[in-house]
Amino acid sequence: MAQTLSSDVFASGNGNVLIDSLVYEGLPLWTAETPTAGLTVTYAFMTTPLVPADNEEPINDFAPLNATQQAAVRLVYATSEPLTGLTFQETANPLTADIAFGTADIVDPAVMAYTMTGATISKNADGGTTIDRQDYVYLDNAEYGSVMGTPLPGGLGYETILHEIGHTLGLDDTAYTQTLPAALDNTDYTVMSYNETDTYKSTFATLDIQTLQYLYADSGTIRSFGVIAVPAWPGASAMPAPGATLAAG
Repeated sequence: MAQTLSSDVFASGNGNVLIDSLVYEGLPLWTAETPTAGLTVTYAFMTTPLVPADNEEPINDFAPLNATQQAAVRLVYATSEPLTGLTFQETANPLTADIAFGTADIVDPAVMAYTMTGATISKNADGGTTIDRQDYVYLDNAEYGSVMGTPLPGGLGYETILHEIGHTLGLDDTAYTQTLPAALDNTDYTVMSYNETDTYKSTFATLDIQTLQYLYADSGTIRSFGVIAVPAWPGASAMPAPGATLAAG
């Protein structure tokens, strides 16, 4: 949803390398375009493929999310609310939702999922800024169709959705920022790392939480800080193929 702004609304670092390594520099934050009361961000599940206006990535073999995938998205956003102060609300219309989810045969065979962001930013006559941002998240339904088709907490598919939703919240890949100390650049410390440890994650890790708190605490709307535990639902965990990438962009 668009809104007139009067201050800086883009994600930026604070000089702390542990936080700056995860900040998606220059990304418009949701607090920029939601009212100061409520701070509701909407998400929806695509029935037809949607992309930003400047997208050059083909959407092949689109399919809507299945019931398990939708449940995973709902759970990740529910457990993200106390970390951001935002309310995530499902809506039926992906055309007007802030974030839309779908699946496709992703062209790069090493990529399991990716997030695209489209934003329209304009200056107003009164000197304010109007911003309208929408994110589009795609899960692979071909090479990684079996993994991504059953994303249960404790499995790779769920962790991948957690990673992509991290992008929608303003987190970047440590492989792109390339500033996180190597000893911390793994999924025990941040799900935005491509370096897997011995267990797949069902919640954001320590550095993710610190960065989310930094990005959203200044809004004065962050809720009681804490992590909501996610049950380890039963289900087989599949290992990625060598060289597989959790996300792109």
